[in-house]
Amino acid sequence: MFTPPSSPLPAKRELEPRFSLPATTPRSSRIELVIGGIKVYVYGLNELVRKADVEIAVLYLGHNRKRSYLVTEDIAYEVLHRYRCERRQKRYELIALTMNMRNHGDREVSPQANLTWDDGNDNHGMDLLSMISGSCQDFKLILDYLPTYLPQFTRFHNIIAGVSLGGHTAWRMASLVAPGQIEGYAMVVGCPSLTPLLLSRLGIDEASAHDADMNYDDLVKIMTEEQKRRWPRVLDEMVKRSDKAVAAEFPRDVPVLLCNGVVDPLVPAKYTVAWVDRRKQVDKHDRVHLFIQDNTGHSCTKEMVGLLALWLGDVFQA
Repeated sequence: MFTPPSSPLPAKRELEPRFSLPATTPRSSRIELVIGGIKVYVYGLNELVRKADVEIAVLYLGHNRKRSYLVTEDIAYEVLHRYRCERRQKRYELIALTMNMRNHGDREVSPQANLTWDDGNDNHGMDLLSMISGSCQDFKLILDYLPTYLPQFTRFHNIIAGVSLGGHTAWRMASLVAPGQIEGYAMVVGCPSLTPLLLSRLGIDEASAHDADMNYDDLVKIMTEEQKRRWPRVLDEMVKRSDKAVAAEFPRDVPVLLCNGVVDPLVPAKYTVAWVDRRKQVDKHDRVHLFIQDNTGHSCTKEMVGLLALWLGDVFQA
């Protein structure tokens, strides 16, 4: 069982840095497609050895809040390079795909909507959750139509991965949007239970924030007027339905990689740990790999990116 540290790390100790693409990593080829009005970027097509009439693995990557596809582009370059260089025989070659998430990069229409409550955005709850829902729909659209743009491949083996906002999205793809279409999930500092996470951010006391089944009529009794405005009943009900679907309906027959930081103040690892513990109570042979990195905050580190590449090799090992 993971236990958060009882005291903060010494001030002089720097946390593990975010992943930065090494200058020595070769950049894979990149093509741009527009699918349903969404600009997407596909990496690694030119490097494929088997060019046509083959099955292909596709890694879909969702980036974090207030960032852009350039973050996940660097992850794609590193993962593709490591996957190609690994000596193990694999059933499928790998390409990667990313895009700007809703209201990010060249799709941004409201900078305010990407801010949190602490940054002065009263609509943080509905802004964040609607971006997650919309991003799920975007990835579903691309999953459905990518084969029509790449007809040289006979079958697509899809993996969804994401960091923070992208990780929240990946959690919800399986249970709510694309069941049966995805063969693996990798969530980096993402959260399976958004109700307690967001109630904690809102300042609701710890015990109430962790009770996902608390009735809104009871919850509202301990909320300030500001909290009621920021967390209306209809939003509470929507998020709880989503959380329950992730808890009860997330597939058990696909591999899952979960990466968190021990000292992540934004998306604490305890929410992921609780989800994993519940899974193990039902199935001791569950296909979930949990990595919680010491001395790490809300970051996707080089260790996590390297682990993602190795995990993909395991998933598709011949």
